Amino acid sequence: MAIRILLVDDDEIFRSVATMALEDAGYTVFEAADAFEALDLLRKIRPDAIISDLNMPLMDGRALCRRVRDEPDLAAIPFVILSAYIEADGADCQPEGQEIWADCCFSKQSPFSSLLPRLEILIEQRN
Repeated sequence: MAIRILLVDDDEIFRSVATMALEDAGYTVFEAADAFEALDLLRKIRPDAIISDLNMPLMDGRALCRRVRDEPDLAAIPFVILSAYIEADGADCQPEGQEIWADCCFSKQSPFSSLLPRLEILIEQRN
């Protein structure tokens, strides 16, 4: 069974490009244009991992991650943040002294090849 990824981003062009890269790597990708659509999909598809933009209207990636972490049956799903405002790929997303939220962060400017090994590790650790 293919690994299911939920990709959440309000930028349709970025979602298309990211979906192609993830599908080329062998993943099954479900797309959500915002966090509310993502929450609906989460309950239906139970993805193996979530990749979300940080800055989105209505509910940002941090708030989406908190909502996921607050639901016991979803809390263990690996959560990766992609953002144009992140410079250090694979970085811990936890600002010092704040609660843990996403598993790691990656820059949108980086190639997906830098994300894929970390994504595989996160999914493997979950299982």
